[in-house]
Amino acid sequence: MNRKDRLERNQKALELHLGGATYQQIADLLGFASKSTAHGAVQEALTARAEAADTADPVAVELARLDAMLVGGLWSKARRGDVQAIDRVLKISERRLAIQALARPAVVEDADPLDELRARRDGKRAG
Repeated sequence: MNRKDRLERNQKALELHLGGATYQQIADLLGFASKSTAHGAVQEALTARAEAADTADPVAVELARLDAMLVGGLWSKARRGDVQAIDRVLKISERRLAIQALARPAVVEDADPLDELRARRDGKRAG
C-alpha cells in the first residue's frame, strides 16, 4: 500500500473512531490486522491532523487539539459509562461547536433581527 492510500485509510479510521466505532469495528471495516493496528492508524491520523493544523489557522489547531483529547482515552471511558468522562466529552463537544460557530463568517443583513422569529412563528401557525 502506498503512502497516500495509507494516509487515506488512517483518516477513515479516525473518522470512524470519532463517530463512535470501536477499534475492532474499524479493523473489520477497513481490513486492519487487529484492533491494535486500527488504534495505531487512528493515532497516526490524529498526529498528521495536528501537524497539518499547526501550519493552518488557529481554528483548525484548536479542533485538532480537542480531537486529540477525545481520542486520547476520554471517548472510550465515556462509552463505558464513566460519568466524569461523559461530562468532559460533552464539554469538548460544546467547545467544538462554539469554535466552529465563531469561525463562520458573520452574516450582515439589513432586515429586522426579529424577522426570522416572526417567520418561524407564522410558519408554525400555518402548519
